[in-house]
Amino acid sequence: MKFVRTPLLAVLFCAAFPSPEATAQGMNDGLRIGVLAPAEGTYRLLGDQIVDGVTVFAIATGGLVTDIVQEPDNCDARGGADAASAFVEAGVDAVIGFLCMESLMTALPVLSASDIPAITLGVRSGIVAEDAAQNGWLFYRMAPRADDEAQKVAEVITALWADQPLALIEDGTIYGRELAEAVRFLLEETGITPIFIDNFRPSQERQLNLVRRLTRSGASHIFIGSDRRDTAIIARDSASNDLDLTLMGGDALNAAEDEPALADGVLAVTLPDPMSLESAQSAVAFFENTGFSAEGYAVPAFAAGQVLVDAKRAAATGDTPLSEALRATPFATAIGVIEFDDFGERKDNPFRLMVWRNGAFHAFDEPREDATQ
Repeated sequence: MKFVRTPLLAVLFCAAFPSPEATAQGMNDGLRIGVLAPAEGTYRLLGDQIVDGVTVFAIATGGLVTDIVQEPDNCDARGGADAASAFVEAGVDAVIGFLCMESLMTALPVLSASDIPAITLGVRSGIVAEDAAQNGWLFYRMAPRADDEAQKVAEVITALWADQPLALIEDGTIYGRELAEAVRFLLEETGITPIFIDNFRPSQERQLNLVRRLTRSGASHIFIGSDRRDTAIIARDSASNDLDLTLMGGDALNAAEDEPALADGVLAVTLPDPMSLESAQSAVAFFENTGFSAEGYAVPAFAAGQVLVDAKRAAATGDTPLSEALRATPFATAIGVIEFDDFGERKDNPFRLMVWRNGAFHAFDEPREDATQ
C-alpha cells in the first residue's frame, strides 16, 4: 500500500512553545507520527481536522517531528489492518487518529506486534480497552470512555441536587434509555432515589402530557436522556406552563442549533469545545498564525502530538519503550493534563457541567458577563 508523507513547513517558531533544543533533550532522533484519519466521505472534514492538528504541531516543534505518514481510515476492518501494515513498513513511532472502532480493532494487533502505540481521538467503546488489556495491545485513549458521561451526570446530581426532588426521564431511544438507566444505577449506590421516572415519545411538536406528569410528580430538577430538540421542546413547554424546572441533559445536547432554540439556563454534561480551554489558547493562537483552523479534532490532535514528543523524550532518557513512557507520565497538553492508566485509559473524566447561555455552552462555574448589570 502506498503511504503519503506530509512535508513539514519551515516557519518562525512560536514563543509560546518550548524551544526545540529544550524539548529535544534526551531524544536521540526525531519523532515519526502516523496519522489514520478519514480522507473521503461523511467524516472527511473530521479527518482533515486531525491531519491539520498534527501538521501544526509538527510546525510548532521546529523540526522535532521529522515525518508524518498519513493513511486513510475507511472505517472497516480490512482498511484498519492494511493501514497498520503501512505504518509498520514506514517505521513510525506511534499512530494518532482512529475515529472508528472497526479499523482500530484490526489495526491494534498489527501495530502492537511492532511496538507501535495507537492513540484514539474518537473511539469511546469500553470493549476496545478490555480487548487491548487482554491481548497486551498498545492502546491509548484521549477520547472519553462511553461510561464517562453517566459517571459525570451522577457526580453532578450527587454534588448539586442531592436534596432536590429529582426526576429521570428518557426518550426510549437506545442512547436515552441506557444513559438514564446508568445514571439511576449510579445514584442508587449513593443513596439517591428519584421521585419520578418516566419516558416519553420523541420527535413530537409538543410535550404537554409529559409536562403535566412532571407537574403532578412534584419534581423540580430533571435529568433528560434525549437529544437537543426534544429537550428544547420540554424546556419551552415547561416555561409556557409556568413550571419552574431545572433541566439537565447529556452530551447529545451539544449539537447543531434547531427549532425551537434551547432556552438559556438548560444544563448539559458534555465536552467543552477544545478551542475554549484555557490550556489551549497558546495552541489556538499558533493555529491562527499559521493559517490553519483549530476547530473540531484539530486541538486534540495537536495535544496528542505533545504527548508523543514528551513520551519519546522520557523513553529515551529512561531507556524504556515508548509505550511504557506513555503510561508512566502525566503530560501537559493543549487540552489539559493527560495521564493514562495501566490500560491506556485517561485517568480524568473530560466531561464537564455546562450551561446554555446567549447562544453557546459555557462552563457552569464561569462568571456571567452580565453578573454586575
